[in-house]
Amino acid sequence: MKRWGVPVLIGLLILAAVSIWGYRQYQDRVALQNYLSNKYHLAFYNLTGRVQNMEVLLGKTLAVAGQPDDTVLFSEIWLQSEGARENLTQLPVNSQVVGRTAKFLAQVGDYARVKAREINNGETLTEEEFKTLNNLYRQAAQLNKDLHDMEAKISDGRLNIGELATAVRQEMKQGAPANVPANFQSIDRNMQGYPTLVYDGPFSDHMEKVRPVGLKGKTIGSDDAGGIVRDFIDTRGGSYRVQVTGRTKERIPGYLVELIPEKNNQAGRVSAGVSETGGHVIWYLNHRTIGNPKLNVQQALDRAQRFLSARGYKNMVNIYNQQQDGRVIFNFAPQQQGVIIYPDQIKVNVALDNGQIVGFDARGYLMAHKERKIVSPKVTEQQARLKVNPKMQISKTRLAIIPTDSGMERYSYEFTGQVNGDSYLVYINAMTGKTDQVLKLIQSRDGTLSM
Repeated sequence: MKRWGVPVLIGLLILAAVSIWGYRQYQDRVALQNYLSNKYHLAFYNLTGRVQNMEVLLGKTLAVAGQPDDTVLFSEIWLQSEGARENLTQLPVNSQVVGRTAKFLAQVGDYARVKAREINNGETLTEEEFKTLNNLYRQAAQLNKDLHDMEAKISDGRLNIGELATAVRQEMKQGAPANVPANFQSIDRNMQGYPTLVYDGPFSDHMEKVRPVGLKGKTIGSDDAGGIVRDFIDTRGGSYRVQVTGRTKERIPGYLVELIPEKNNQAGRVSAGVSETGGHVIWYLNHRTIGNPKLNVQQALDRAQRFLSARGYKNMVNIYNQQQDGRVIFNFAPQQQGVIIYPDQIKVNVALDNGQIVGFDARGYLMAHKERKIVSPKVTEQQARLKVNPKMQISKTRLAIIPTDSGMERYSYEFTGQVNGDSYLVYINAMTGKTDQVLKLIQSRDGTLSM
């Protein structure tokens, strides 16, 4: 018996250790589940509170006259909607289930932001805009009601938000849509029943219907697309096998092309898109590994400008750049009669190891490019300058056509200057004298960005 005593004892100790380890794992799992459940509940209650505040604020807009003091009201709607959208994204719900709800929250906030800016610039609310606000109010009221119905189910135990996380895990494991509680699906269906919102903002539904105006030329077939890409890109003498892989799913109809390096070729694989109308290269990206930098930014800029000019893009001006991952990303815009045309932008990526153009994106140019009619400004530069804070030290002034969020355009004076050591771009409308846009320039080690 003694001979068996030691192994039995060791076995019991191992069993005890495994049991203790398993129990601790169980405790950790329960603690994590409780933590996530509390997090989801907090996000849901914050979502409900912000939607309720949004409904109340939208109701108040129906009682105001659209005077400058009312901009505070619209700004608060924007803050509440952004907060609601943030909390909605924290819930463990598939984006397909709440897509329309998230879009509604984004639209309400951006619509309020745009109205606040317009009212602050002296514009008044029209009868049509009051109708839009009334529709948004009714839609927010419905969303608020649905969320409070869910809140009641949570309070009396009929709904557990933690179950949503389990459903999402099942979806990820099985690769199929999870059987999530129908409450969010019902809410999203209610959102579908309301008309879409059209306004001057980036989330406007009518932006999805914008069609490219910069496409010119005959219709090409898939057989032509590969050769167009091979002739256009910077191959550096590499030999490629061309393959058309499908159709583009963007707003510019066309073909997807892959250029695959031949055997023993060190060149990178190239992906590209070509427009069906005119055979324009929409974009391309070389996936090769970039080595240690040997060129500076100015040398890279020279390469980019020569590349654009050789491919028919003339009078292009570099407006800003960003350096990252061994390359410089340049943004160019054309200049017409001395006026910078910002909507028609092209991005060019230059590798700093050998100056090769490893990326090109002309989507902005192909969507917006056309011959503009440049007229004489109704507001003089001196009059426009008076709208800029006198504390700003202006270093540069020029005329520019700038895009609005809705895809429209404005003709403005661009004032570049500094206040308290920070750099800004201020755009004053050349026809009305109103402020169109203010951007802050962020100088970093990698380049210049605007916000």
